[in-house]
Amino acid sequence: MKTVLNKPILFFLTLITLTTIFVLSGQAKVSEVDLSSAVGIWLFDEGAGNATADLSEKGNHATLVKNPKWVAGKFGKALEFNGKDTCVQTGKKLLDAREEFTIVAWIKPGKITANRVGLLGQNDSPEFGFIDPNTVNLWTPANSASVTYSHPPGEWHHIAAVATTKFARVYLDGKGGTEARKDIKNHGSSDFNVNIGGCGIWDGAGNWFTGAMDEVAIFHSALDDGDIRKIMNGFASLMTAVDPKDKLPLAWGKIKQRH
Repeated sequence: MKTVLNKPILFFLTLITLTTIFVLSGQAKVSEVDLSSAVGIWLFDEGAGNATADLSEKGNHATLVKNPKWVAGKFGKALEFNGKDTCVQTGKKLLDAREEFTIVAWIKPGKITANRVGLLGQNDSPEFGFIDPNTVNLWTPANSASVTYSHPPGEWHHIAAVATTKFARVYLDGKGGTEARKDIKNHGSSDFNVNIGGCGIWDGAGNWFTGAMDEVAIFHSALDDGDIRKIMNGFASLMTAVDPKDKLPLAWGKIKQRH
């Protein structure tokens, strides 16, 4: 016997189907990276000038020192540091006494020959960069973790560091190195501000990086492996999947579209 559905029933079933799709879509958004704990997202997409905007909700805009060069980035534009006297200064102590934090960045190193080449940090805690030419290291007074870096100069690679009161771990291209496990209270404090690319990261001054950096960010939370891999696809891709009023201001997307 053939069953024939009348129009009201068909409409009702269609409405249920569309509602289910909408709900599932909303749940997919929730599963994206929560950007609300970001205290600095510097895309380096301005392409000119001596300042770079922080596109997190915190507004920790940063200043370029000695004119690092605007170049093509992994996404949009990037900043290239000369290994001698260029850096980006935030003017803020963004990582004091943190129980947990995450640092992420795309890097395109030139030829690294020195030890203690800085990527991002506030001297004394935390310090993040090339502790030697083949090792990317995160150091705090409470813990330390590393990953081997064996790539040739001139290639883009993604690096990240995650630290909690239980462990520290460094990532290269989305793959985490060995966890350094230790129970601690927090990761210590510093009298220095957060710098990027030099101007003092491992030490009070210097630690100059040779190469380009793009999409640098700091979070006051410990991102997981999946979060880091999503960030590798670019912050613009994250913005298409979240409600700006819950995560970042709508201005973020508008700024990104201009570059």
